[in-house]
Amino acid sequence: MESLLYHKYESCSGLVEFSDEILSFLNKIKYDIGSRVLLVGKVGELGKRIRAFGVQVTILEHSRTDEICYSHIMNENCTVVRGQLEYMPFNDNYFDKIIVLDYLNHTADCKKSIKEIYRVLKQDGEVIVEDLNLKDIKVKLKYFKHRICGENIHYNYPSEIQNIFKINDFKGTLKEIENKRYIYIGKK
Repeated sequence: MESLLYHKYESCSGLVEFSDEILSFLNKIKYDIGSRVLLVGKVGELGKRIRAFGVQVTILEHSRTDEICYSHIMNENCTVVRGQLEYMPFNDNYFDKIIVLDYLNHTADCKKSIKEIYRVLKQDGEVIVEDLNLKDIKVKLKYFKHRICGENIHYNYPSEIQNIFKINDFKGTLKEIENKRYIYIGKK
């Protein structure tokens, strides 16, 4: 279950067929020259791809310092900063767009993460979240496996994510993709 946003920008992927409805939803994502974009999660080569639009890309890398930083290897000309979504090391109102791929469900405190997104996002800035949908049985089993192994994570249903964003003054829409994934696009 790879990210749709990641494949959308893969030049040779051809791995995912998009319905017109999904393509219309994804086409809402615009990049402006000089904009500041923060990428979080499993970004693959997405930083390099959107950097080509003339965007300043920063990647929030959550891996330990002794691990190989794949974000550096796969995304040249992007700034990589170590940190966590719940405690981001950035100034208030800094980013024009924040994209979180396959990561929001893996934070220890989703509500704190969304408050931090709000803090570092500029007024009228856009947040895009794509993650696994807890309605899918495979995702539920994965969640239970993490919990049994003692990991302090909490997966949320898409409606819960949308409500948390709404409580934090975001206005947005959410699209579920075959009960396997969801994409939320919102504005501050």
